[in-house]
Amino acid sequence: MKKGYFFFLIIVMAIALWIPKLMQNDKVQEKVATYTHEDFKPENVYSDLEEIALRMDEEIMKGEDSFTVYLKDMDINELDNINHVVNGIYGSGETYQQIGTVGNEYVRVTIKVKRNINYYVLKAYQDGEPVPEDDEKAKLLYERVKYILDGNIRQGMSDYQKELILHDYLVEHCHYSENTDQSYESDIYRAYGALVDEDAVCNGYAEAMQLMFDCIGIESEFVVGTADGIDHAWNLVKIGDKWYHLDATWDDPLPDTGEKVMHPYFNVSDDVLSFNHTWNREEHPMAYSMDYNYYKFYNKYFTDFDDYKAAAYEEMVQHGNTSYEAVIENFNEEDSDMQFIFDGSYRYNSVSWQTFESGSYCVLVMEAE
Repeated sequence: MKKGYFFFLIIVMAIALWIPKLMQNDKVQEKVATYTHEDFKPENVYSDLEEIALRMDEEIMKGEDSFTVYLKDMDINELDNINHVVNGIYGSGETYQQIGTVGNEYVRVTIKVKRNINYYVLKAYQDGEPVPEDDEKAKLLYERVKYILDGNIRQGMSDYQKELILHDYLVEHCHYSENTDQSYESDIYRAYGALVDEDAVCNGYAEAMQLMFDCIGIESEFVVGTADGIDHAWNLVKIGDKWYHLDATWDDPLPDTGEKVMHPYFNVSDDVLSFNHTWNREEHPMAYSMDYNYYKFYNKYFTDFDDYKAAAYEEMVQHGNTSYEAVIENFNEEDSDMQFIFDGSYRYNSVSWQTFESGSYCVLVMEAE
């Protein structure tokens, strides 16, 4: 064998041994993946389940049936819990499947999504897309949403006026469900329960508000947390350039009183709501303003009880209204406080009242017969 040929053979053998080892290098495999996988991009690499849940919400709203991600420093089994994290108003995860790896660091996964009836209602109302013919519940929900919005929302209304009308409609028509032992698949947790069945729990109230806000273009967010230590859901709403908390569930009296609507938790700040609600503040915008609080907006916010009495007397005795709700800061309730309603007047025979306290923010709702 010639010396040159022998040397060439050694080089070929070395290369043959070296290339497989080179291909096992993570950095090399990442580089190769950028040419062989069109979706291997930094924005498709995830190490956090909540970030994947946000991505899923985006893909659902884009109408996609599935999407592919790369997991890094994350156990693929964590995806079993994604539906506990995902927003869920317009859809959820259905299945996921590992379809490959990139080096030792990345797991390539395809996630299949499932859209729900809220998605079809939103697309039908906003874009005129047809609701699936075989989905009776989607059609019923769309008809109800269209009835509510077309019958109550008028051109030229401010976002505040629209928000108030939709809040009052929901509180007036929906009853807080007495059968709360149902599975999470029950309609009491959905917008369908709140708007069609008119029977729901907090999740249904908040989802219904979110769906209607999205349909008419009011920017809002669905919030999950606790209220008085119990799992709860409500909304954050952007009016003007500021955010406010809106808890329609807590504005619906128990036991249900039909047309009676209250507004203690209509557009309150973080400070007010945090007295009895908790939530992950890092996941949502700050709500620091009270400018569009119901009582501030209608000049029913008092720091002095005498000023409150004068306004309540005028509203009830002089104008003949049977109820009056307002905020009195740092109010101290006493049995004799409300007797002023009988001063010089025989319009009413009895008076009753209830308070909703969140620190110094105290809502007083008075009723007379």
